[in-house]
Amino acid sequence: MEFCLVNGEAATFLLEEECYSGVAKIAEKVCGDVELVTGIRPVTRRISKTYLDEQKESEYVVLVGTVGKSSVLEKLNGRVPLDKIRGKRESFLFQIVDNGTKATLVIAGSDKRGTIYGLFHLSEYMGVSPWVHFSDVLPEKRKKLTLTEKDNMISREPSVKYRGFFINDEWPAFGSWTFEHFGGFTEEMYDLIFETLLRLKGNYLWPAMWTSSFSLDGPGDANARLADEYGIVMSNSHHEPCLRHSEEWDLVRGEDSVYGNEWNYVTNREGLLRYWRDGLQRNGKFENIITIGMRGERDSMMLGSDATLKQNIDLLKDIITEQRKLIAECINSDAPQMIALYKEVEAYFYGNEGMMDGLKDWDGLDGVTFMLCEDNFGNMRTLPTAELKNRKGGWGMYYHFDYHGGPISYEWVNSSYLPKIWDQMTEAYEFGIRDIWVVNVGDLKFQEYPLSFFMDLAYDYDKWGISNYNAPEEYLKYWIDREFGSRLEHQAKQKLETIMKGYTRLSHNRKAEAMAPETYHPVHYCEAERMLKQVKELERCLAALEVQIPNELFPAFFELVYYPAKGSLNVQKLNLLAGMNHYYAKQGAVIANDYANELKKCIEADNRLTKQLNALLGGKWNGMGASEHIGFRNWNEEECQYPVRMYVEPANKARILSYVKGDGEVVTAGGDWTGKKLVLKQFLRPDTDNGTVVILNGGREPVEYEIQCDNPGIFFDKKSGRLETRDEITVSIDKNSMGENKTFVIHYRGGNIHCEIPVRQQLPEKLKEMTFVETDGIIAIEAEHYAEAESGDGGKFEKIPEYGKTLSGMKAYPCDRTFAENEGPKLIYRIYVEEEGNYRILLYTAPANPLNQWDRVEFGLSVNGRETRQIPLIPEHYISGEPSCQEWCEMVLNQIRIVECKDYLRQGENEIQIQAVKPGFLLEKLVIVKAEKKLPESYLGPEESYYIY
Repeated sequence: MEFCLVNGEAATFLLEEECYSGVAKIAEKVCGDVELVTGIRPVTRRISKTYLDEQKESEYVVLVGTVGKSSVLEKLNGRVPLDKIRGKRESFLFQIVDNGTKATLVIAGSDKRGTIYGLFHLSEYMGVSPWVHFSDVLPEKRKKLTLTEKDNMISREPSVKYRGFFINDEWPAFGSWTFEHFGGFTEEMYDLIFETLLRLKGNYLWPAMWTSSFSLDGPGDANARLADEYGIVMSNSHHEPCLRHSEEWDLVRGEDSVYGNEWNYVTNREGLLRYWRDGLQRNGKFENIITIGMRGERDSMMLGSDATLKQNIDLLKDIITEQRKLIAECINSDAPQMIALYKEVEAYFYGNEGMMDGLKDWDGLDGVTFMLCEDNFGNMRTLPTAELKNRKGGWGMYYHFDYHGGPISYEWVNSSYLPKIWDQMTEAYEFGIRDIWVVNVGDLKFQEYPLSFFMDLAYDYDKWGISNYNAPEEYLKYWIDREFGSRLEHQAKQKLETIMKGYTRLSHNRKAEAMAPETYHPVHYCEAERMLKQVKELERCLAALEVQIPNELFPAFFELVYYPAKGSLNVQKLNLLAGMNHYYAKQGAVIANDYANELKKCIEADNRLTKQLNALLGGKWNGMGASEHIGFRNWNEEECQYPVRMYVEPANKARILSYVKGDGEVVTAGGDWTGKKLVLKQFLRPDTDNGTVVILNGGREPVEYEIQCDNPGIFFDKKSGRLETRDEITVSIDKNSMGENKTFVIHYRGGNIHCEIPVRQQLPEKLKEMTFVETDGIIAIEAEHYAEAESGDGGKFEKIPEYGKTLSGMKAYPCDRTFAENEGPKLIYRIYVEEEGNYRILLYTAPANPLNQWDRVEFGLSVNGRETRQIPLIPEHYISGEPSCQEWCEMVLNQIRIVECKDYLRQGENEIQIQAVKPGFLLEKLVIVKAEKKLPESYLGPEESYYIY
C-alpha cells in the first residue's frame, strides 16, 4: 500500500477543531517543509468529530491527532494501534491506513509534544534537517514523495524526561543579531528557537537572560504564551527563582517599590516574597519547571565570606520553605520544581558530614529535582550516590558548551569534542541523572553539531549511549548524511568527516580562547611543527571541499562547518606561528621574521572570515561571530590581545644556529669556547636509523657550510650547502660499519658545530610482545597499548576511541562502580629499562573531579607484583570549578591531569599494573622517567616509545 504525499498535488493535512493550537502551528510549518522540498504546499483543513462517518475523500490525507484529544483517532483504534502509545510520554505512531479509496497517513501523538514530534518525523523523512531555518540547511528538491507500510513506526519514549538548552552569554553576538533582525528578544525570534528545539526532539529551555526578561520582551508575556502553546517547558537558570528573570529585578526595585530595593532576603524578606508571588501568579498558568532557592545579586554569594556554613544552609532552607508555600498557594504543590546545586550551593547540599545535615538530607526538598552541574568545562563533579540515586524528584545536569568565567571564557564557536561529551553524559546517565539535561549553548550559533549529539543522546540513549563505544564516530557520519545528504559525493563526505573530527579534536586539546604562543613547545618532540602540519592539512582539505559544495548548500556548509572549522584552525595556527616566531627570535634566527609575517596574515584572515560571515545571505547572521576569541589572559575579554610579533635584526657576520630536531635542550652557533655539542639521541631508539640536525641562519647573508666526518657508517643527505634561512641535515647510520669515532662536524666560517651519535647496545632477543623500551631514560605508552587486560568484580576496561589528547582513552565499566581493593579490572603494561633504580611513573588521565565531596578519584598501582597502592588523582586542597584553585585551572585549560608516582624498577623487564578503583578515572597515557632526569617541556608529553609487537 502506497501513500502519496506529493505527486503533482499535495495531500491535505486534517486537524480536528479541538486540536492543540501549537500542533496546528507545527502542521503549518511541516506544510512549509513539503513546499521547500517539492515546490507544492499542502493545505490544512479542520474536521469535525464525525469526519470518519462522513468521509468521502478521494484524495490522500494526513490525519493528525493527539490521544485523549481526538474523537476521530479513537474511532480508528484497532486499525491504528493507539494503545501502544496511550499513557506514554512524548511518543507517536506513524502509520499508513487503507481507507478504501486512497491511503491515509495517520500521525498520532500520546500527548501534545508526541504529536509535534510525529509531524516533524515526516519532515525528517523528506530530508528536512532540524537546522533548516536556524542554519539554512536546504533539503534536496524532489518532485514526488511517497511512503509505504515499511515506513510505519512507533516511536520510543525519550530516555531523558526534559531535554534542552540555555541561551546564555548572549552578548555581543546573539544579542546584536536578534536586535538587528527581530527588534530584541521577541516572540518572533523565540518562534525560531522553539521550532529548532522541537525539531531536535527537545522540550525544555532556559531563555536568554543577560539583558532580557523572557516574560516581558514578547512584548509582554507573548514569549511565555508561545512556549506553552508549543509545549516547551520553560525554566530559569540557577539564580532566577520563582519564574522571575534576572533582569526584571532592576526594572521594579526601588526605595518606593512594593518589592523594596535590596536583593537581600535578610533585610528585604517581605519585598522578595511579594516579588516571587507575583512571578508565580503571572507565569504559573504555563508549563514550567520552577527554579527555587536563591543566590546573591548578579549571581554572587548570598551572605558575606564571614558567614558560617550553617548560617547559609539555614537561610536557604527558610527561603525554600517560603518559596514552596508560595508555589502551593499560587499554582499547586505538585508543580515541578528544581534547585540548581551550583557553585557554593553545592557546599550547602552536602553540609558537614557527621556534624550538620545539608540540603540533600532535608525533607523540605522532597519531590524537587536536584540540578547538578559539571565544572563548567565539561567534567563531572557531584553525582548521585547509590542511596540517593532514585530519590523522588530525580536529578538534572547542567552542562556547558559555552562558559563566561574563570579561568578563561569560551563563547565563540564550538570547542566541544563528541567523545568527551559522550563519556561525561553517559556517566551522568548511568549515575541516575535522567530527569533533566540542559546545556549552555551560548549564542546557539556554531554549537549546532555538539548540540545535535547532546539532544539525540538524551532522546535515544539506547542507540547512542553506553552500549555503543563508537557512538561519536557513528554519529558524525549520521550527522553529515542528515545535513548534506546525497548531494555530496562519498569523497566529499570523507573530507567533511576529516575536518569535523580534526578541528574539534584540536579544539578539545586546547580551546581557541585558551591558546597562547607558549602552549605547544616550538621544538621539543617537534610538537609545534607537528600541530602546524595537522592544521595546514585540515585547511587544505577544507579548501578542497569548499569548491565541491553545491551552491544551494553553501550557506549551510559555511555556518555548520566552514566558519567554526576555519576560524578555529586559524587561531590554532596563529598561536603556533607566534610560538615559533618568539622562539626563533630569541635565538636570533632570521627565519623568525618569516613566522612574524605569516602570523600577520592569520590575523588578517581572522578579520576577513568574520566579515564574510556578516555578509552571508545579505547579512542574515550579522554579528554572530563577534565574540572575542584570541589572546585571553583572564576570563574577561578586556585583556585580550593578538600575539606580539618579534622581528630579528640579522647579525653582521656569518652565524649558523643549530639544534637536534625534536630536542631543543641545546642550541649552539658552534663557538668552540662554549663547549656545547649536539647529541642525536634519536639513534637510541631501536627502530631508528636516522636523525636530523636543524640549522638556522642568524646573519644577513647566506652561509656556506660543509660536513666533516671520517666514520664510514655515518651518511648524510647532503655534505655541504648554502644556508639561506633554515635547512635540515638528515643523518643516517649503518651500525654494522660504524667506526669508533661516532661524531661529525658542521663547519662554516663562523664556527664548528660538533655533533655526536650515541648508539645503544643490542636488546635482549626474547622480549615479550608489547614491551616498551626506554630511550634516554624515558618511556611513553599510549593507554590502549597495554600488554594484558584483566576483568574483575564484574567490570572491565574499555577503549574510548580517539578520546585522548594523543590517541584514545581507557576507562573501567560499569562507570558508576567502586571496585573492591585488588578486585577491580586491571591493565598491565610491560617495559624494559637499561638500569635499575628509582623512576617516576606519570599517568596522563582525563580531567577528573571528586564525584562526591567526601570521596576521592583513585586508581591502584602495582609494580612487578608488589602490593597495590591506592593513588588519588586529586590533591587534598583541590576545589573543582573554583578559579582560585590553580590545579583545577591548569587541568581544564590543558585538558589533562598528570599524576606522579615513584617506584623502583629493576634492570630489564618490568610490569606496571593499573587497577580501577573509583569512578572518574580515565587513562590516556603513561610516561616512565628516571628519577633524576628532567622531562623536556611539552604540552602533549613525549611521543610513544618503541615497543615489541
